[in-house]
Amino acid sequence: LRRVDAITEASHSIMAGNMGGRMPVTGSGDELDRLALALNDMLEQIERLMAGMKEVSSNVAHDLKTPLTRVKAMVEAALRSGSEQEYRAALERTVEESDRLLATFNALLSIARAEAGQSRSGLAPMDASSVIADVVELYEPMAEEQGGSLTSDVTGQLDVTADRQLLAQAIANLIDNALKYGGTDQQPPEINVIGAVTGDKVVISVGDHGAGIPAEDRDRVTERFVRLDDSRSQPGNGLGLSLVSGVMKLHNGELHLEDNRPGLLAKLVLPLHRQAS
Repeated sequence: LRRVDAITEASHSIMAGNMGGRMPVTGSGDELDRLALALNDMLEQIERLMAGMKEVSSNVAHDLKTPLTRVKAMVEAALRSGSEQEYRAALERTVEESDRLLATFNALLSIARAEAGQSRSGLAPMDASSVIADVVELYEPMAEEQGGSLTSDVTGQLDVTADRQLLAQAIANLIDNALKYGGTDQQPPEINVIGAVTGDKVVISVGDHGAGIPAEDRDRVTERFVRLDDSRSQPGNGLGLSLVSGVMKLHNGELHLEDNRPGLLAKLVLPLHRQAS
């Protein structure tokens, strides 16, 4: 009974707000110990989720405050000048800042839906090679504008069960990242998208020859709003890879970030959909 009382006391402390509290474990390995260990694992996960929510809330507040402050300053300057040219410029910048804010909120909403599995009803068997072709065709002119290149190499049919729009968004985000960070001062981005079946997996990889991502930062960059110091000079909200990771979770897949020697090799690993015989 003393152990039950101790567990009850610990649970009351946690419910009162002490999220660092844990259930007592004696090390005996009996049923009460196994229950306490399971509850402690659950509490660890809850604590991590709450910390993540606080961080996201703080980052959202910051990402809202900065553009709104800029908009306010532009409008006030236009009002002081009283010229039509200043009014027009302020309105144009306001539209640009509003578009950035909407993009941030839309990305957050897409991540939340993907992680919650709300888009699972849109999953259907398809050939991912056609998705790759469409996205590459869309982004190829952008690579050429930078003096770089975007090529694709797809081997055979890539049968997956996927939400076409979300899969296209994930591939597009990887290509967009490669366009931003996959080049150097001397060399424009050269990006290659490869699709192939490996065992019971479909692997879609996007490789570049830029600076890459240090091994110690590869887990962190898939978190919301995380931007490495080298990427601060580029426009963005730090949600691109987080959205890709969320889309992969929805598809029971994985996002792998590897060294391309040089550059980054980002891989989408999806279960192969086997046709019924």
